[in-house]
Amino acid sequence: MDDLALLRVEADTIWGREPGGVGGDTVFVTVTTYDGQVEVIDGHAELSPTTPTAVNLERSWVLASPTHLPQPPTGLSLVREPCDLQPPASWAADEWALLMSGQAGPWAALVEGGHVVSLAHCARWTERAAEVGVRTEDGYRGRGLAPVVVRAWATLLADHDKVLFYSAAEENVASHRVAAKCDGRPLGRLCQVHLRR
Repeated sequence: MDDLALLRVEADTIWGREPGGVGGDTVFVTVTTYDGQVEVIDGHAELSPTTPTAVNLERSWVLASPTHLPQPPTGLSLVREPCDLQPPASWAADEWALLMSGQAGPWAALVEGGHVVSLAHCARWTERAAEVGVRTEDGYRGRGLAPVVVRAWATLLADHDKVLFYSAAEENVASHRVAAKCDGRPLGRLCQVHLRR
């Protein structure tokens, strides 16, 4: 697949595709590769002169499936199967139960004393692709943990025959650095114009 086709798949993975275009409150999505190819994907939301809108701008990378597990930093354990763990502070109990049940796709965590300090999980999971979501607890940021869990997550998906994506908001420079440390290949940018929520 070329980069434009990959960005189309990424847009479908993030916002979903229904007959006639992107579903929900999306007016349209543009996908732009770094070599200048552009495509506009129509959405279902209708626009009028008084409709308030907002824009989401994301950068996108495609991840390779690593062939070996990364080593966890000293003092932390790498966990990829359900066990008795304390979730990150921002996780709701029902979301955590879904993750631990395996229904939300593969995940990998760095754990200290039974508490998850960094987690990579399937933020989105479709028949064709998976997009990683990464959460690192505040006191553990800046220590290089996110690339470890992202690579461990990617190893779990090696046999799933899915395209692995990493995306981040345009202004999230720290997340861009994580993608680079995971050897993510830059694809381009996705821009969603949607009805203001």
